[in-house]
Amino acid sequence: MLNDYYSDSIGMMIMRMREEQGVSQQRLCCGICSQKMMSRYETWTNIPDRLSLNLILQRLGKSPDCFITMMTQKEYQYFKWKRKVMIALQEQDTVVRKSKVEKLFLEPEAEDRTCHKGIQEQFYLYTMGYIQQNAEQMKKAIMITVPDFDEDIGTKSCISSTEMSYILLYLQVKGRDENTQRELKACLDYIERHFFEGEEKVKVYPKAVCQYCEFLKTEDLFERVGYCKKALSLLTENGRIQEIPRLLELLGNDLKEICPREAQRYRKQLWALTEIYKTYHVEMNRGMRNLDWTSQDVLLLNEILKIYRQEKGFSREEVSEDICDVNSYGRIESGTRGIKKSNYDKLAERLEIPYGKYSANLVTDNYECLSLARQGSLASKFSNYHKMTEVIQKQNKLLDLKCTRNQQYILAEENDLLYRRGKISCEQFQENAVRALCLTIPKWDEQKKLIHFYSREEIVLLNHIAISYRKQKKSEIGERILANVYETLEESAVDLTERAENALLLLANWKDLLTDLEEYDKAMEKAEIGVRLSLISERGDKLDTFVFEKGWCGLKKECNKMQIQENLEICLQAYYICDLFGREYNKKATKEFIEKYGGSVDS
Repeated sequence: MLNDYYSDSIGMMIMRMREEQGVSQQRLCCGICSQKMMSRYETWTNIPDRLSLNLILQRLGKSPDCFITMMTQKEYQYFKWKRKVMIALQEQDTVVRKSKVEKLFLEPEAEDRTCHKGIQEQFYLYTMGYIQQNAEQMKKAIMITVPDFDEDIGTKSCISSTEMSYILLYLQVKGRDENTQRELKACLDYIERHFFEGEEKVKVYPKAVCQYCEFLKTEDLFERVGYCKKALSLLTENGRIQEIPRLLELLGNDLKEICPREAQRYRKQLWALTEIYKTYHVEMNRGMRNLDWTSQDVLLLNEILKIYRQEKGFSREEVSEDICDVNSYGRIESGTRGIKKSNYDKLAERLEIPYGKYSANLVTDNYECLSLARQGSLASKFSNYHKMTEVIQKQNKLLDLKCTRNQQYILAEENDLLYRRGKISCEQFQENAVRALCLTIPKWDEQKKLIHFYSREEIVLLNHIAISYRKQKKSEIGERILANVYETLEESAVDLTERAENALLLLANWKDLLTDLEEYDKAMEKAEIGVRLSLISERGDKLDTFVFEKGWCGLKKECNKMQIQENLEICLQAYYICDLFGREYNKKATKEFIEKYGGSVDS
């Protein structure tokens, strides 16, 4: 029976998806766990650790990014440590890179005893193989979870996007031999056949294309262009940046003789992206950055307990009564002690916490609903009203609308679509958004900063409310609402990159409200945070609006002739990013603005 509180139904989802795809338990769990343990995961008798669950979902071609992961402080330290290793691996100087990585592996955070030991060992061996450019060691590391890697790819084992990333980088280090092209083609074919989710496919397909195209000769030009365009389209449709610079470079070079106008367009898009990376000192060459680079929302168990306890007005004594010792609870809430699942279950019931070890923003045991929600989110970002309508219609049939969070989601999506299509007034839009928000925050008050953990759907609704105030010429109220919500994100020990989607949505609307209030310096500050966060999290769907804001605010202030040109160039960069991601409305508005200030755009 599903309810509004956390429901560990992921095991059921995995079993259903595995059976639908005709994949045996043995094949799915190969190199991760025993078949007996896989059965226990499917019945949720045992709960898989985060690393194992990610690989299992990815092997089914599904995205773990649909789920929210709750971690203890110690688990999160390993999570953050791994991110630091990924960043260190981008260091261009090989001696410095080796030194940084070796030091990181000596840190106490380099081990998480709650996670799969073999998968952690794989990461260590693979990373050390990479910094030593030792292809054989990298291959041995891959075979920890893909034991049949020596044979044709995917004939026995299923392969996750993380494991595929390992394979691709291994092939890059291995170098060009007679088998590499064949192996890369096998990787491309496997990705095409088995990666059903755009969110997972986008993590590996563009990388595989870039590597494979290096082997294609001049006479294979049209095949190479076809692959590159397909990979570029996949990236832009999913609002992602990784590998785009390399693809634009390949297309610009390949098309310069046969289609010079199209080649010029790609080169201008590359110029814009390159300049933005340089301005913000973010490295374009990702190296190993995308290995196990999931975009899951992360929650800290101790923060969630504290927020929900304070929101309910309970003391530590009251919340822990008959569950655990108050001093033990105090250590749990401070993050210095873990908690038994049975005790967490009791606390979650008492505090009405809707999150378990793994949760989702919707209450469902059907993965299709989570996938549809992601598709709807992308459709909304790119104003694809037809797709938004299709998603809402399907979700109305699939979701249990007796659950409050599901009701809230449907109300928010329907309200947004009606307003965008001009079917309801701004006042109706605001009224509907407030009503939907109050389903989960009955005491919401626009004048106050609440003690509350905001879900993704609540943040969407608060953005809708802020936008409606802007349309009613009450930007100061909207600005205050978003400032309060953003402050709660910043107060968490969880890095903003782990909640990048929420943070970027807030920043995009917040900067607009600040410009309405003529607070241009603050608006530029939010825009710059938005650009940097977009680049680091490799999200491109709002990049143009942040870049444009910087140029726009610069021109609104007093400028000399040189500063005007510099700001127009920034706006021009935004124009080509709009062109890259197909944001036609923004592209047109940016062009008109540039021309208003005496600049020009080459169409």
